[in-house]
Amino acid sequence: MPSDQPPSAPGHATSSVACGFHEPRPIRLCIIATIGKSIQILYVGRPEYLNANGFDVTVGCAPSELDDAIRARGVRLKTFPLTRAITPWSDVRALAQLYRFLRSEAFDVVEVSTPKAALVGSLAAWLARSPCLVHVLHGLAYEGKGGPLGAILRAATWIPCLLADVTFAVSPSVREQICANGLGKPDRIRVLGAGSANGVDLVGFSPGRRAAGRAVRDAHRIPPDAVVIGFVGRMTRDKGVEELAEVFRELHEEFAHTVLLVVGDYEDRDRPSVESIGFFSTHEGVRHVGWQADVVPFMAAMDISVLPTHREGLPTVLLEAAALGIPTVTTNATGARDAIVDGETGLRVPVGDAKSLKEALARLIRDASLREAMGRAGREWVCECFDQKEVWRRYAEEYRALVSGGTLRTRRRDRNCAE
Repeated sequence: MPSDQPPSAPGHATSSVACGFHEPRPIRLCIIATIGKSIQILYVGRPEYLNANGFDVTVGCAPSELDDAIRARGVRLKTFPLTRAITPWSDVRALAQLYRFLRSEAFDVVEVSTPKAALVGSLAAWLARSPCLVHVLHGLAYEGKGGPLGAILRAATWIPCLLADVTFAVSPSVREQICANGLGKPDRIRVLGAGSANGVDLVGFSPGRRAAGRAVRDAHRIPPDAVVIGFVGRMTRDKGVEELAEVFRELHEEFAHTVLLVVGDYEDRDRPSVESIGFFSTHEGVRHVGWQADVVPFMAAMDISVLPTHREGLPTVLLEAAALGIPTVTTNATGARDAIVDGETGLRVPVGDAKSLKEALARLIRDASLREAMGRAGREWVCECFDQKEVWRRYAEEYRALVSGGTLRTRRRDRNCAE
């Protein structure tokens, strides 16, 4: 377990002298996300990898029932009153607590991600004069939002991009969109490799795991010859579940051997209509299994993975499906279009276009050989571009370069003084 004590000197990683030789100390990194669930989903394995490769990782998030599970991963956990909703009093308390914590700890690198933590964490790190602030941009929360809420969300996205030394967008289209919207400077918004903040576990999500799907089919009364369309994610409108309900109702009438396997739960915000909720719970062709800690057996039971989303950062579930050898169907939404090679690893349709979604799914239902070919191509593509260990290595290299070469903020300050 990493020590709770700050280093003797703030700023960049330094060397210590012991028995006549210099030994570099680990780079002290603080990763801040809004909720523990984000740490458990978006950061699977990365803190552990960094701890084993020259870093001393501390995680900051809101307290939850996941606290013990996060600590069991071998990282130090500090909790703050962060919330996903707009809660001014709690946000001010979180800002004050984060400021005091970052000021006292003097981390070499502070990484902020997810909307609320990115906003509050970047302000706290700036006030605490943290030497290096990295913003990982997982998506654009303001997309599709108008009025006062849209303005607030745009500002909440712009501030971390302004304060951070560098923003790593998780996909090329997220970078393109935020720059086009004028919320980030192109020279400070980057994409590492093909994108992603955590990559894909190529062993855990491999075609060899497909056999695990048979038990799921048996347990949920799915016939062996059924074509299973699978959805994994939050059951919200912006994930396209309204269109999915409409389309599957029609598909099942035409293809009675199809089954829709739904893995995920509803949330308080952005809930679908009562009619759609009723459809998912009562239709004979739907198997709604709720949220699952281990999604691999359920995804292994699928023949097609669908995500008719309206906005994304980079939908890892589509990359994981491709790694399993499953063809995917998604939309041309920001982020989603980077998780598919249209016509090769799957099919892409316009956002909100139920007719095109139905046609794409019907094409794959009819053609088993096309499903197999796209599954193979998807596996090859993910192995080449999204290998988890390679993604982790890229982030580690970037952080080492920032610390050893002086941060971008320091270089900008020095340049301004020279001018």
